[in-house]
Amino acid sequence: MRGVLIASVVLQVLVPSLLSAIEGKVLVELNTVESSENHCRMNFVIENRSEQALESMKLDLVLFGTDGGIMHRFISEMAPLQPMKTVVRSFSVESGCPRIGAILVNDVTACVPIEPNTCLGRLELSSRLKAVRLYK
Repeated sequence: MRGVLIASVVLQVLVPSLLSAIEGKVLVELNTVESSENHCRMNFVIENRSEQALESMKLDLVLFGTDGGIMHRFISEMAPLQPMKTVVRSFSVESGCPRIGAILVNDVTACVPIEPNTCLGRLELSSRLKAVRLYK
């Protein structure tokens, strides 16, 4: 009986801390954009604040122009993401950077080893650029 009580107490202490580590947030920041000829290179800083590695995290991104119209839609692979690690990912689109007004994370199409819907809820988005909003 005493062993069961000790195991119960250990589980009550360990399980919440393990779940919070697994369910940690993934921060995605639009850090900079760089123009090059007729392309715009977008640089993202991604911080995996969980203790769980993500082998794949594909974001369905929609770029809106400063006029509000849809410019581009594409899938971007942000992983692999090691636990408690920050990385930089860059993507180029055929457009001038000043034309981009907002980026929508429309969906998460892959998030291995967890469900994409769970992954979408874990995302915290921000933009260092005043002229370009990053949101979901």
